[in-house]
Amino acid sequence: MSMFRSADGLPDHGCGALGRVAHGALTAPLDPGEAPGLPRLFLGYNTLPDPPFPLAGFIEYEMDPRVAEHDLGTVLRFLAESLRAQPVPPEGTYDDVHRRSAAVLRVDAMVVVFAGRAFSPEQSAPARALWENLAEGYYREGDAEACAGAREALVGLGVDRADSRVILLAERCPSGEHARPERVGESPEGTLYDLLGELLDAQYRWTRAAFGL
Repeated sequence: MSMFRSADGLPDHGCGALGRVAHGALTAPLDPGEAPGLPRLFLGYNTLPDPPFPLAGFIEYEMDPRVAEHDLGTVLRFLAESLRAQPVPPEGTYDDVHRRSAAVLRVDAMVVVFAGRAFSPEQSAPARALWENLAEGYYREGDAEACAGAREALVGLGVDRADSRVILLAERCPSGEHARPERVGESPEGTLYDLLGELLDAQYRWTRAAFGL
């Protein structure tokens, strides 16, 4: 995994610490050697009330480049199943430094960032129907790409252990840079959120068991 990054001072998009972590994940620069265009996965720490240490932040997972061969839902499901099947290491595996870090960095949230398409419901009848499907959780992979006039964007989906959810979107400008992230919708739903929540739960349970928390 990468280094811990603080979310202190970042925009919260009306979602508190979860929003700050999602914003930080969506705007995080690529690490050296990290392939562009792949989905990126981030663990969020200390975003829920009464954190063990008063600092919310995030760490990026190291994703295998082979994830590009599969759809995002399959990747999230595989990661959750792998974590559930992963044995808890024996006592003494981790030194005091790792145990102290785990004690002050509580796994509270998870964010996935991926390339997507931006569209406006007032753009056309198909765009309006697609927007309604997205809001009701019926979005299917590839729907946005098939929508005429859709624009390149980065999408960030965030969820925490209290089942709070946020979706942020940053459109790609003609210069190639991405615009400031904006929140989309109030109560997003869908399969990707469910899978992201399952992965978060698996990570939280494994971490607590591994470090005796």
